[in-house]
Amino acid sequence: MRFAAESSLDLVKPLVPVTVLAFVGWLSAGAFAQEVQSKPSKVWAVIENFGAHTYRVEFRDGSLHYEDAIGAKTESAKITPTAGQWLQFRKALDAIAVWDWKFSYVPDEAVFDGTTWSFSIRYSDRGVFTSGENCYPEVDARPCTADVKTPSFMRLESAIEALLGGKPFRSAAPVVTK
Repeated sequence: MRFAAESSLDLVKPLVPVTVLAFVGWLSAGAFAQEVQSKPSKVWAVIENFGAHTYRVEFRDGSLHYEDAIGAKTESAKITPTAGQWLQFRKALDAIAVWDWKFSYVPDEAVFDGTTWSFSIRYSDRGVFTSGENCYPEVDARPCTADVKTPSFMRLESAIEALLGGKPFRSAAPVVTK
């Protein structure tokens, strides 16, 4: 009967498979963490176009809840984006540096009709709340100087529409033409 290891290698051999399994598990957990990070814990987006469509998007219970209202007519939908759609959405937000957008965008002169908008999102590593009234962020997060949509804001609209599987989410404001 043998109770003691004959050499120190006999003690290490059983640890090698455990170490390899632990490393593989660590890699898998890292990949899972990346996937979880691409999905936010909160999304709230609204565009209210005076006399036209009002769009609302809210992330709750694992799905996006979408509304498109005009007058007394409201279309509602529940959308569950894929992991790939969430990842592309996060990349789009990073590309337009939405994290640098100001809290509020308001024109120097009051406009009593037009468009109001707000966007709020929270990930485990960052978040933002931003809104505007007839004013939109430029590429460097400065407010635009006129009541026209900027390329940065249009990219946000497009990213949200892609996440919604193509459902509309657009401001009725004119587009910047430079």
